[in-house]
Amino acid sequence: MRRWPDTLPTPSYPGFGLSPAEQVLRTDMEVGFARVRRLTFARQDHVDVQWTFTDAEMAAFRAWYEDAAWSLAGDSDSLLGWTLTGATITADAVVGPDLELADRIVEDSATSAHHAQVSVAAPASSIVSFCATIKAVGRSKAQIGLVDRSGAVLLFTDVDLTAGTLDAQSGLTSRSIAARGGGWWRVTIAANCATGASDPKIRIAALDATGAASYLGSGTAALSVCELQARVQTGYDLFVRSDASGNALGASGGSAWVTVPVAVGGGFAYAEARFRGTFKAVASSGLNWDVTATLEVRNA
Repeated sequence: MRRWPDTLPTPSYPGFGLSPAEQVLRTDMEVGFARVRRLTFARQDHVDVQWTFTDAEMAAFRAWYEDAAWSLAGDSDSLLGWTLTGATITADAVVGPDLELADRIVEDSATSAHHAQVSVAAPASSIVSFCATIKAVGRSKAQIGLVDRSGAVLLFTDVDLTAGTLDAQSGLTSRSIAARGGGWWRVTIAANCATGASDPKIRIAALDATGAASYLGSGTAALSVCELQARVQTGYDLFVRSDASGNALGASGGSAWVTVPVAVGGGFAYAEARFRGTFKAVASSGLNWDVTATLEVRNA
C-alpha cells in the first residue's frame, strides 16, 4: 500500500469534515415501499481535508500526488543494482519504518572495505543531497558519502548508530540525523560533486569500532537500509518514497489507494483512501499553501 510521506504534515482541523458514503441502493417502486439493498458492509466515508504546506512541502506533495520524477537513486527501499565491495545484500531482510521492507548490507569476512554504492546522474558542480535510513545489525558505525565526479574524492560523514550522533566528516555542505524509531536513523548529507568525467556515486559503508573503513569483517555483521533518496539539491528535497525508476510512489494522480492520516471517528489514525477529484491549493499567510481535497476513505 502506498503511504503518506512522513515528511509531510497531517491534516489540520479547520476545514475537516466527514460524510458517511451511501451504502445502500434504493429503487422506487410504482406501488408500495421502495426496494432497499445493502451494497457493502465495509465502512466508507467521504472526508474533507485541509493541509497547510510550506513551499518545500508543496513541491513534495505535488510529486507524491502525481507520481512524478523525484529521486536519482531509484527504488527508495531496495539496493538492487548497487555495486558491492566486501559485502553481500540480503533483500527484504527486515520491516523498516512505515512498515516498508528494508535490505541489509552484510559484510564478508575479508580484510577490506565493506560498502555498497551506486552512480547518480548529477551535473558537474551541482550539489547532491542524499538521505538513507539505517539501523545497526551487529555493526554500530557507518559512513554515508559521495564520491565526486573525479572518482578520487570521498565526501562523507561518519555515524554512530547506537548514540544517534554524527562523528567525523569531510567536505560536506550540510548533514543531519533524525530518529525514525526502533533504532532507525535517517541521515541526510549534501555535497558538491565537483567536475570530472564520471557520474558521482553515493556510498553506504560499514565502519569498525575504531571508525576504520577497512577492517577484518565478521561475515555476519550488517547494516539494514531503506528510505534512500538522491537529488540535485533545490531546497525542496524532502524525502518521498520512490519506485525503481525514481518516480514518487504516491496517489498516481488521485487514482491510487494510499494510506493517509485522517480523523474519522475513534481517533486519529492511518486509513486507506483515494482522492475524489483533484486537490485545490490557495496561497496563504507566511508564504504557505492551504491545500484542500475530498478523500474516499474505507474501513477506517
